[in-house]
Order: sequence, then structure tokens, then C-alpha cells
Amino acid sequence: MRPPSRGGQGLGGALDQAGLGLNDLDLVETHDCFTIAELIEYETMGLTPRGEGHRAIREGWTHKGGCLPVNPSGGLKAKGHPVGATGVSMHVLACMQLMHEAGDMQIPGAGLAGVFNMGGAAVANYVSILERVR
Repeated sequence: MRPPSRGGQGLGGALDQAGLGLNDLDLVETHDCFTIAELIEYETMGLTPRGEGHRAIREGWTHKGGCLPVNPSGGLKAKGHPVGATGVSMHVLACMQLMHEAGDMQIPGAGLAGVFNMGGAAVANYVSILERVR
């Protein structure tokens, strides 16, 4: 069971503008430069209530087979943190998922992905919603 999206700010706001809900996404690539950043991003995107980001991991929601896989690529911790190129790499990894070319990282049937970055001192924050179009 997928937890409900609260909408509003962050990824929720972008989803609202796109006419989508968090439940519509097949995966998210997020800026996990520090463990706490990833947990805060779960809260900001509306996956968990504020202060409960840890639940998403403990309850398996963000695992590859969970209701909303987050960073099936392994995230920044798996490849390093190429400052300036981080956002580009997150988009490329999400596109690989949507083209079904992500190899062992592939989320079966991925057709809609979110890219969520909360970086810098509130100067590099963005959300992208990517959809596979044939």
C-alpha cells in the first residue's frame, strides 16, 4: 500500500501542476547528498509526514520493490557527488528507467519518474516530472 501524497510544496506542488499524484510515479531519483537530506526530501515530497522520513525506509516503501522506489540507481552515495553534474545524472538515470534500459536497476514497467533536488543553500532546488512518450 502506498502512503497518500500530501501535495503542496516540493514534488507535491509539481505533481499538482501536472495534474498527477505521488501515487502516479513509478520511481523517484532524489538528491541524497547526506542521509538526512534524503529523509527530509521524503517529507518534503509528501511521502511521509514531517519528522517521519525514516518510516519510508523502515517500512520498505522506497526499496526497489516498494510502492515508490527511490534512487534505484543507488543515488549519489553509489556514484559520488559530481557537483554541477548531479542534476544531469539524476535526469539521465530516470530517462534510462523510462526507456527500460536501466539493466539491474530497472523498475519494471516504469513510465513516469520524478527527479527531486534540494541542494545548496536553497539555490539549486528543482523538480522534474518525466514521462515516457513513444
